[in-house]
Amino acid sequence: MSIRHWGKVALGLLALAVAAEGWAQSAAEVIEQARARARQVEEIKQVLNDPDQNVRLAAFETMVGSDDPLMRDLALDAGLNSTDQVLRGMALRHAVLGLAQLTISLEVDETAPKEIQESSRDYLLKNGSSFAMTIDAKGRDFGTGAFHGAGQASYRGNVSGLVVTFKYSYHSGELHLQDDNTLAGKMFYQWSSHNHQFKATAPLR
Repeated sequence: MSIRHWGKVALGLLALAVAAEGWAQSAAEVIEQARARARQVEEIKQVLNDPDQNVRLAAFETMVGSDDPLMRDLALDAGLNSTDQVLRGMALRHAVLGLAQLTISLEVDETAPKEIQESSRDYLLKNGSSFAMTIDAKGRDFGTGAFHGAGQASYRGNVSGLVVTFKYSYHSGELHLQDDNTLAGKMFYQWSSHNHQFKATAPLR
């Protein structure tokens, strides 16, 4: 083989060696970043479980207002699963107001009078078994928990403590946060002589 050929081979091998070294450094950097992130997550979890409620609440507010999606998700998950009812209520407020829409599943409420059960069953057959409660991003108040429907300022709701209440035109309801972090309660549809009553449930995440 010519000297020129061997030179090309040598340059090729050198390029591969440099690339391999770069890949090794990149992999090491990724692993170290992942470990640093894991340590940060663990520290955050500890702060959200601090014995001092003021520390817990302050940490939650900082995290839930972060531009980092992971931080927000960690704050919401920890808050909703907390034994601190104040923190849990704050997490519920942010979880609900952070939605563009809360989809509520409906069933006939068998505790209602028979005639209302029948009319409610007819309603579900005609309109379907879910109600989409839209939430306007411009109509949310994270401080008070108030919100209104998308493009409908008269459709109003509120998150107070562990309870979500709303009145969207002829639809109204009250939903309570459950142990499994879903919402459950009752929804009513009342218009003229039409009275319907439903068992209502809704996922948060």
